[in-house]
Amino acid sequence: MMKRFNLLRRFGPKCGARTKWDGHPCQNHAMANGRCFRHGGRTPSGDAWHQTAWPDPASPNAEAKLHRKLRDRERAAKRRAARLAKMTPEERAAHEAWHRARKPGSAAQRAVAKRERQDAEAFREAIEAPPPPLSPERAMLRRRIEELQAKLAEIRKHEDLFE
Repeated sequence: MMKRFNLLRRFGPKCGARTKWDGHPCQNHAMANGRCFRHGGRTPSGDAWHQTAWPDPASPNAEAKLHRKLRDRERAAKRRAARLAKMTPEERAAHEAWHRARKPGSAAQRAVAKRERQDAEAFREAIEAPPPPLSPERAMLRRRIEELQAKLAEIRKHEDLFE
């Protein structure tokens, strides 16, 4: 089985990513996404790309895999805490500002939230903006409406006298 795989492997799809040292296409065996494990084949994708993928409880050695992932997370948290402790107050402020500007969630969710913020800002600006100046035609119509409303009020005043 393995001999057959190795014989056919050279005919399978290749990665194709450009290598750094000579600029030629990478000749490693491509994974399902078209890249080798060094050039993005292992990069997770989707909405939960940044979350730990927990092992399936039915898989062999599931408990060992779970403990390894938990140790890795704990080790990463310690490294992150040490890195944050070494930062100067200015670096820490810049770091926190960077994280505030990049909220978690999928790209689609972030795009929707950004569009809603832009719409809300445009609406706020439209409400706070002074009304546009009246054109001469609109000003004339406004005066005519006021004249007619005054006439109507006078007519109604006289109607009360006759009832």
